[in-house]
Amino acid sequence: MTTAAALRRSPLHEIHALSGAKFIDFYGWELPVQYTSIIDEHQTTRHAAGLFDISHMGQVMIEGPGAFAFIQKLITGDLQRTFDKGLGVYGHMLLPTGGIIDDIFVYGIKEIKRFFMVVNGSTHEKDVAWLRQHVTPGVTITDLENRAGFAIQGPKALEIIKATVAGIAELPRFAFQQIQGGSPNDTFWGCRTGYTGEDGAEFFGPARTITTLWKQLMENGESLGLKPCGLGARDTLRLEVGYPLYGHELSENRTSLEANMEWAVKWAKGDFIGRAALEKQKKEGLKELLLAYELTERGVPRQGAKIFKGGTLGGDTVSGTFSPSLQKGIGFAYAPLSWNNTGTILEIEIHGKRVSGKVVKPPFYKKGTL
Repeated sequence: MTTAAALRRSPLHEIHALSGAKFIDFYGWELPVQYTSIIDEHQTTRHAAGLFDISHMGQVMIEGPGAFAFIQKLITGDLQRTFDKGLGVYGHMLLPTGGIIDDIFVYGIKEIKRFFMVVNGSTHEKDVAWLRQHVTPGVTITDLENRAGFAIQGPKALEIIKATVAGIAELPRFAFQQIQGGSPNDTFWGCRTGYTGEDGAEFFGPARTITTLWKQLMENGESLGLKPCGLGARDTLRLEVGYPLYGHELSENRTSLEANMEWAVKWAKGDFIGRAALEKQKKEGLKELLLAYELTERGVPRQGAKIFKGGTLGGDTVSGTFSPSLQKGIGFAYAPLSWNNTGTILEIEIHGKRVSGKVVKPPFYKKGTL
């Protein structure tokens, strides 16, 4: 287990501490889990705006004449189709077996042969090692250091952004922009992406630049209800809208198809690592599939909670929580394919007791429905 002395700290750590954050060890990072309460920060994001530190996520620059083809071969997403629209690309990096190494976003412009990849903090070192293992001539991989990042999310987020950073709020969803700061070393990325199901953007760049931007957004957004939010609310928000988390819904032991994310596999793009395994699995048929369920009586499911159907054990919950928006327990679990029908009655084992639930179609919550 990582010792407290060895934990890495975000460049925003001092700001969090002064704001009264409670910290936890998140894959070797000392990060805020909450400031006030998870429910308060969750509802703040749903109804106003929340600011989330994501400095633990890896930031990698991939450059060179062979960079485009190199990334195309490594991910399930299609750079060409998406970049033609000026948008960032979401995709999975797969093992030859089809297992998911990580889910990532890539931003860049093909003509300038420079691409910016954002990877999960828990898989950062593994991802970079995988990239370097498969690097081809004409490609340079730089694992960027002294960087920071944050997300601003919520129905008032774009209004706050507009008052602080020019251009980003007007971009369509998944679009991005490189922004020049006060000096050549201050260039940062504004990306119209997020992990909550709400409007907003994510910003990545040099630590000093991102720290200054955080402070400016807080100053401009406080009157509109903007608050800093921790990992606790980030998890309940992402789960409500059905977004996967590596180490839970996604892992090297599961494929994109089993994770119910075939939409992230762009078959028409051509070959990529893991494609043959996915094609084989698709042809032979899935045995298990990720399903979403909600409790129909009181209880809070957690990771590892076993699920049953008619007394038969089907699998374990990979993510579970109490939904502040829906006021009920919700979860994701891998289970037999035949169970994945909306309305199927389940029992979820919580603290040694089986609690009633049913299969639902994700997302559990859609923006603006409450």
